[in-house]
Amino acid sequence: MIKFKINREGKKVEVEAGERTLNIQRALEKWGILGLGQVEGLLFPEGLSEMERMSLFFNCKFKGEYRGASYKAVKYLQELGLIEVKQYINMPGLYNLAKEGHGVLKELGLAKLEEIRGPLTDSMVKHEVLVTGIGCVISEFLGRPVSTEFERHVLSRGKGADLGRESFPLPDLWISDAGQPKAIEVERTQKSAERYRKLWAFYRNNLPSSAVVLYIAAFPNGPRLLLSRARKLLADFIYVCSIEEFRTGLGRCAFLGYRGGEIRLGTPLSHPQGPQHQRVATASLS
Repeated sequence: MIKFKINREGKKVEVEAGERTLNIQRALEKWGILGLGQVEGLLFPEGLSEMERMSLFFNCKFKGEYRGASYKAVKYLQELGLIEVKQYINMPGLYNLAKEGHGVLKELGLAKLEEIRGPLTDSMVKHEVLVTGIGCVISEFLGRPVSTEFERHVLSRGKGADLGRESFPLPDLWISDAGQPKAIEVERTQKSAERYRKLWAFYRNNLPSSAVVLYIAAFPNGPRLLLSRARKLLADFIYVCSIEEFRTGLGRCAFLGYRGGEIRLGTPLSHPQGPQHQRVATASLS
């Protein structure tokens, strides 16, 4: 157990927590927001298959309830005022790191960032939770060093980049790779043709020449539409897969380019997973 002090009614009070409990705070600092399923999949994986962890990364809930350890840990942190639970429209409660919790990480020398992410709007929260699930798959299953948009913003003190009057944010996720850096864009809805033209022109002019942009499309006919756009714009650095392919392949699926090439983040599964290989899950937030 690790001892540290927190503020209680204007006084410093000593409390203690296990390493895994502190790791929940560290995960919230990195990802910004987590559902209970994501907490369990990340930090309480004992006895779970990869496909079951995948379901939890996307905040599916197995028939019955989450196992007690993850709930008790977040409840304890919530009672100490170290994490907060936020309610959003048509969403179960989601957890974020409180300022007090970030202060504890700094005190213990465990903080990676100088600040924490602020509250999300209802219009953005489903996208951000989906991005977190994808990031968990890439880091946990594929062992890839992945950083979030907010991490890179804080560490670089940047605010994205401007092209004309429009601001182009950093990609949702970034995989550091000396040979081929990878920007990850999670696309829940289709953008206009003009938006893609400007965004991809920005990427073409600002990313390293060896970099690629990997799109995970979560809207109907997304891969087909994005590859059609890439073909028209000769954007040969764009590669696409669907969210269904990403999930059933445990992140090891093929991202396809319009010229027929493909990129994989890991060795493909010999037998892609499907619903028949996992316990029944409900309440997906993707």
